[in-house]
Amino acid sequence: MENDNLQHALTAAADRIRTQFPELTGEDVREAYAAYRKHFAEGHPDPPTSERYATDELLLALWDVIVDRETVGADTADDLDGYYAEAFANLLAPPATRAEQAAVAICQPPEEVHDRPAPVLEEAADTLDDVADEDPQEQIYTIRVSLDGSDPEIWRRVLIPAGVGQAELHYILQSAMGWRGSEQFQFLPPQDRELPTSGEARLQDLLPEVGADCGYEFDRGTTWYHHLLLEAVGPPEGRRRYPVCTAGQRACPPEDVGGLKEYEEMLTKMQDPTQEEYREMGSWLTQDFNPASFNIEQANLRLSRHGQVSFKAVV
Repeated sequence: MENDNLQHALTAAADRIRTQFPELTGEDVREAYAAYRKHFAEGHPDPPTSERYATDELLLALWDVIVDRETVGADTADDLDGYYAEAFANLLAPPATRAEQAAVAICQPPEEVHDRPAPVLEEAADTLDDVADEDPQEQIYTIRVSLDGSDPEIWRRVLIPAGVGQAELHYILQSAMGWRGSEQFQFLPPQDRELPTSGEARLQDLLPEVGADCGYEFDRGTTWYHHLLLEAVGPPEGRRRYPVCTAGQRACPPEDVGGLKEYEEMLTKMQDPTQEEYREMGSWLTQDFNPASFNIEQANLRLSRHGQVSFKAVV
C-alpha cells in the first residue's frame, strides 16, 4: 500500500505518546485516527482538539507527523487531504504486525532546511506609542535558547512576556524546542535571593537586563542543558499574541536517545540500514525525523497551548 510509510510514522508517534501517558487506551488512539480521518475527509481548516491534555498531546503528535512530511515534501499526491484521509482509514482497519511495520524504512535522509521567520501578524490600526510599558511584566523579552553542546547548534528565538513565571516558562521552552512533557526542571543559577517580584521567580527575575543569560535544564532520565540569552526587550505589538517563536535551526533530539553523544551515534545509524540497531529505532522514531529540519509553524502550534497573552495599545 503506497501510504504504508506514513502509517508507520503515525503509529510510531501514537506509541510514543502512549508511553508518556499510560492512561491512553487503544480506543483513544482509534478515536484520534477517526478524528483525523474526518478532518481530512471534510477539509476542516484546523486540526482536531479535545478537552483532555493526554488526548491533545496524542492529536498534536499525529499532526506533527503530517506537518513534517509536508515540509520535506514526503507526500506528493495530487489530493493530499484524500491521501491522508485514506491513511487514517487504513489505520482504523485491523493493524499490521510489528514485523511488517519494521520492514518499512524508518527515516528519510536529512536535508538542510533553513530557519525562517514566523508569519507576520496584522499590525494594529492603533498606534503603540501609548502602550503602558511602565509595568515591566508587560514588556516582551526576545530570548535565544540553545541546546548546550549541540554542533551544529540547535536553537530557537522566542518572544515571551517578561512576567511569565518559571513554571510556565519551562513549558514554553519545551514547546519551542520540541521537547515533550518533562516535569523535572530547574533554572541556573537558582533564584534563592530576595526577588523583586513576590512569589514564583519570573522571566524578568531570571534575566534582569539585555545581555543577561542563565541556564535551563530538564531531566527525562538524561539531563538536557540549555543556554538562555536575553537579546532584546521591547513593548508588545498590537494584535500579536505571545509567546511566539520567530526563528530557529535544526530539530530537537528524541528525548529518550540518551544524550548528545548517543544522539550523534543515532544519526550515523539512521543512514546505514546494515546497522544492527537500525530497525530497533522504528519502534520509537518517526519515519520522517529530519535532524536538519526546523518547522516553525509546528513550534508555534505547540506554543499556542501555553498561556498566550495578547496586549492592546492603551488609548
